[in-house]
Amino acid sequence: MQKLTIYDISKLSGVSITTVSRVLNGNENVNQETRDRVEAVIREHQYVPRQSSRNFVQRDFFAVGLLVDDIRHTYMSELTYAVNQELEKWKLNTIVCNLADVEGGFINQVDNLIEKRVNGVVLMGSVFERNICRIAIERRYSGVPFVAVNANFALPNVREVMQNQFQGTKDAVNFLFQKGKRKIGWIYYRQSPSDQRKNTGFMAGMKECGLTPIYLRETNGLMLKDGKEATASLLDEYPDIDALIYSSDMLAVGGVHTLNERGISIPEQISLIGFNNSNCAKECYPPLTSIDNKINESGRLAAQLMLNMLNKQPAESVQLACGLEIRNST
Repeated sequence: MQKLTIYDISKLSGVSITTVSRVLNGNENVNQETRDRVEAVIREHQYVPRQSSRNFVQRDFFAVGLLVDDIRHTYMSELTYAVNQELEKWKLNTIVCNLADVEGGFINQVDNLIEKRVNGVVLMGSVFERNICRIAIERRYSGVPFVAVNANFALPNVREVMQNQFQGTKDAVNFLFQKGKRKIGWIYYRQSPSDQRKNTGFMAGMKECGLTPIYLRETNGLMLKDGKEATASLLDEYPDIDALIYSSDMLAVGGVHTLNERGISIPEQISLIGFNNSNCAKECYPPLTSIDNKINESGRLAAQLMLNMLNKQPAESVQLACGLEIRNST
């Protein structure tokens, strides 16, 4: 027997979630025809509500689930904070979930959020751009509002805040070229759909500048140590590199550590550019030039889209242009 939620009951009976909850709670403020329709669906599917569902209206609790795959990443923690701050302005509670295994745990985690009575879910990061997530959102959670930051779904119940990472990375290559750099390296995490888009932008920028993309390294992750190791490996093979672009600020900070340990001056010998314009880029020494994907604006827009969807107001997906925040590393 398929496990239904009050969202499914709402869709099947053609009434709002609030009305379904009133029927489940025995509230008399529902006309008989509507009550009969909801109860018929409940009987047909043998739906047994949990206590949390029965109390949906009575407790007057409105919440949005925020799903991230690794909140340790500076970008993710800052984005989560931005979304939370905006939702808080509208008195919406947030439930933040760190989901390390997206492939194996996505459905279970979203089911848990729905049982906790969330009204919608925000997916943060391209890691959710997977078939298992797409199929579940399309079929299992078709009545649940979703907002995805930097993940492309193109589904009726999903709105997206996309960042033009292709253009941002391409522009960074052009910026370095204009500063006289010709041996430009690129370090990225290939398993990330987001980094794949950045990689396409890097290649386009190199082609536009008439440069051959030789100095490349893929990392095993997005942490500082991954940036350190990839930078060391690239320098061992190509010691004459004069610039490096990283797919995240944390990887770039790892690069700074490696260059400092080797006595290589930044930017006199090698210029560095990170990605995300996160706090670690600003607090690094030297402060990092970084591709700005508008973390705060992305969070604000994601929250606003969710609010509009919950209020049945117009909500259109958006794409933000990335800028370049120039600091001392270039």
